[in-house]
Amino acid sequence: MINPQHIILFHHFRRLLEVAKAEGIDVAPLKGAHLLTGVYPDDEDRGIMSDVDFLVRNRDWPRTLELMAELGFETRDHFADESLAHEAGFYFQVDDTRKILFEPHRYLFEPGRFVIDHDALWERSFESTFDGTPCRRLAPEDHFCHIAFHATIHRLMSLKRTVRDLDLLLRSEGRDGVNDFPEKIIERAREWKVTRSVWLFFSLIAEGVKTHHLSHGNEPNLGAAAASIAPARPIRASIRLMVPDSRGTRLKRLNHRIAAAVLWPVLFDNPLLVARFVANHPVLHNLS
Repeated sequence: MINPQHIILFHHFRRLLEVAKAEGIDVAPLKGAHLLTGVYPDDEDRGIMSDVDFLVRNRDWPRTLELMAELGFETRDHFADESLAHEAGFYFQVDDTRKILFEPHRYLFEPGRFVIDHDALWERSFESTFDGTPCRRLAPEDHFCHIAFHATIHRLMSLKRTVRDLDLLLRSEGRDGVNDFPEKIIERAREWKVTRSVWLFFSLIAEGVKTHHLSHGNEPNLGAAAASIAPARPIRASIRLMVPDSRGTRLKRLNHRIAAAVLWPVLFDNPLLVARFVANHPVLHNLS
């Protein structure tokens, strides 16, 4: 279901896609922009999308920022804990009271904090359209791992919606009888070292289907897939103590820094990843 906010966002994103295409710049929508136009059914409302996130190749980063400015987008103020190494923030003044936000990315996550082979990411991408305008789309397994780990980084604050997002992403790949999608996700999760995040969402989706919280149809059997990447029993128990179901966590009332300190050690695949992520926090670099 498209609401007026999305119509405005999509209109201006199509403007960018058209000029980017003319300059040979590949653009891939991320998160809500991808899900609403590539996964969600037309009759389901995901809620208001506040901005458009999209990915471009690192080599095209400088020109992409120039194009945004040429199209009338202005640079927004950044937050103290916001990384400037892998993304930028822009707004477009629609009228006297409304602005729309766009966030171009050259990396899914800041490389200093979390390493992904972006050349391989683009090689797996494919030609597609966004609301009728040419674009590229990342492989579905890349979207799944990105959304799952992005939710982990942000302390599972929108857990219910993320579970629905990933549930529909799984089902969309099952429409044509595809049965190996969970295995593709697991392969990518192992490569990125995000198996605990993926295990959690596999488990929550499987339980939601079993309890009829999530509807049936096209869902793969996630039991064996989840078991193949399940962390050790103490880790599983710790995660499920904090995340009992797909509707929320027991950490909602905690300060966000405390919530991260509790969740990250058990939802990151190993302590070295946590240490790297914390040591390269944007606040430390923005202050230097």
